[in-house]
This record gives sequence, structure tokens and C-alpha cells, in this order.
Amino acid sequence: MDHRRDTLTPLYATFSTNLAAAGGIAHRTQSTTEAVETIAGLPGDLSPKVIWVSSRVQECQPEIIAGLRDAGYELSVPDQPATVRDKPVGLTIARVGIAETGSVLLHEPEIADRSVSLMTNLLIVVCPINELVPSLDEAAGVLREISKSGSSYATFVTGPSRTADIERQLTIGVQGPAVMHVVFVPDITSM
Repeated sequence: MDHRRDTLTPLYATFSTNLAAAGGIAHRTQSTTEAVETIAGLPGDLSPKVIWVSSRVQECQPEIIAGLRDAGYELSVPDQPATVRDKPVGLTIARVGIAETGSVLLHEPEIADRSVSLMTNLLIVVCPINELVPSLDEAAGVLREISKSGSSYATFVTGPSRTADIERQLTIGVQGPAVMHVVFVPDITSM
């Protein structure tokens, strides 16, 4: 019996609830094929069918990249941050998901990769379900690992961008994505 699998369902339920409270949406898929179908359905009627992708997704998830191309999407990797500003859809990958907060930890040492998660209007984050942990305490080990790698830029993201800087009125998507989806997939790794 796979005890880790038994713990993933309640962890995913907690993550999903906490992400929803912050305005994000979680999806649990059972295969790379289902993940591609889920991702392809999120932007709606996107014209042109372009998704901006962090280079880490290409490195870690070539099957998802190939599946999206087969579904008719053009996948663009930015060479500089300004290229991505206010583009409709971005796709990145999480190192870990944290159930207690509904957050994902993004490790994006390259500024062009960070621009995908910070500057697109709809952000889709792929996260391996086996990288879902109960709390921030368990995510600390991943942060230590990232800091040892020499490229220590990491970001916790919980839902779409929100600010109340302007006349104390809550505004969504002014300083980052207005919509955030996290797609969990069981048969991939984030490394």
C-alpha cells in the first residue's frame, strides 16, 4: 500500500481550499495527457494561441510542451522581461506546493523566467503532486537546497496578484497575474 498516495488526497484538498480562498484554482490530473488537456482548456478562446513559457518548463516537462504544441499552441520563451508584459497566458513550474497556505514555491533564477510568472495576465503553474507538502516547515528544506545552488531567487505565490494601494480598494491583477491556476500532475518531477 502506498502511504504517501493516501496522504496526497487530503493534502490536495487543503491546498485547493486555501488557494481558492486567495482567488486561485487548483486542478489535479492523473496523467501528462490530462494535464495538457487541462492547460489547453484554461485560456478559453485564445487568439492567437500563444502561451509564454518559462525555460524551466521546457527543461523539466518536455511532454507537456510537446502536447501543447500538438494541441495547436505556439509556445514562446521570453528573452527579456519586457517581451512578456501583459501577455494573456504564462506557464511555469513549481518546485513545491504548500497545502497549509495554498502557495507554490517558484525557483526562477533567470529574470526572463520570472517575467512569465510576474507579468502575464493568466498564470498556469504545473506542480508535481509528489512535491505537495503539508506546511511551510517542510518547504524550508527546498529553500535550503535552492540557496546552496548559487541561484537563490525563489518566490512563494498564493493566488493572483492583489493590492489595496489605491484608495484602499482591493484590486486584482494590477501588479501581476489576475488569474492563477495550479495544475498538479502525478507522473512528472520539478527538477
